[in-house]
Amino acid sequence: MLFEAAGYSCVGTTRDSNQDSFAIKVATTELGDVALVAVADGMGGLDHGELASAEVIRMLSYWFDHKLPDALETMGFSDAGFERLVDGQWAGLIRDMNMDLIRRSMAAHMNMGTTLTAMLLVGGRYTVAHVGDTRAYEIDADVPRQITEDQTFVKREVDAGRMTPEEALVHPRRNVLLQCLGSTKEVVPAFYHGAVRPGSTYLLCSDGFRHVLTEGELQRRLGPAVLDEAAWEAERTRPGFAKAELKELEAEEADGFPKGSVTEALKDAAQLVMDRKEADNITAVVLRAQKEGTR
Repeated sequence: MLFEAAGYSCVGTTRDSNQDSFAIKVATTELGDVALVAVADGMGGLDHGELASAEVIRMLSYWFDHKLPDALETMGFSDAGFERLVDGQWAGLIRDMNMDLIRRSMAAHMNMGTTLTAMLLVGGRYTVAHVGDTRAYEIDADVPRQITEDQTFVKREVDAGRMTPEEALVHPRRNVLLQCLGSTKEVVPAFYHGAVRPGSTYLLCSDGFRHVLTEGELQRRLGPAVLDEAAWEAERTRPGFAKAELKELEAEEADGFPKGSVTEALKDAAQLVMDRKEADNITAVVLRAQKEGTR
């Protein structure tokens, strides 16, 4: 399986700083491509949310570079065994991230918090680790399928039958999280697994990106029909992972994307979000899986 990915992030129209961070990692190994994409949304109501999101992305990036190569040696046994190994390592990593943010907060006498949604793709399978309300979608020719479930007050109320989905969209507590990294000593990530089919497209995004977009609009702007015609800007690395790079991009650096590129498609979607008066930072990453030999 071959992977291509692109991302875009901007501060939006009202915030003073961009508290979102994202990572794109694609490496070529003896097992084929492996890919890691992630989005973290620093808490707007907490001090230094931008530091919190950047720190968890840094720690995840380090894991990809230095821990994943050893974990890949287990792929010869079974996909299930590999997924259990990754789940265990990521659960420990997320605990470390959480305690690292808490220690930094205490030392600096400030609050630091962030969400995190991360997806690892190896062979024909994916693993998603999720804390908060950043999201992962799978987008096909029909409508996007939301992989993750929001860990929010309104999602809990909707699930319990105490609120309708329509009420949740406008509820004054719609942005209240049930958990995030850096806020409490115990954080329990949710894990999701699934099969990667050739042609599959995945979207990871902050809540600012998707708040005012319908699933139909996500599909029309980022679905296969659009991305099949777009140019990808993914950087690739050789086995060993040493040159895989963290990607972070601010809006003021975004001029000059070639028309028809995937990043330009993300930028156009972000502009629509801003035109609709979204107040939050806006970040999205898309990744597509292809058969060997199709690039």
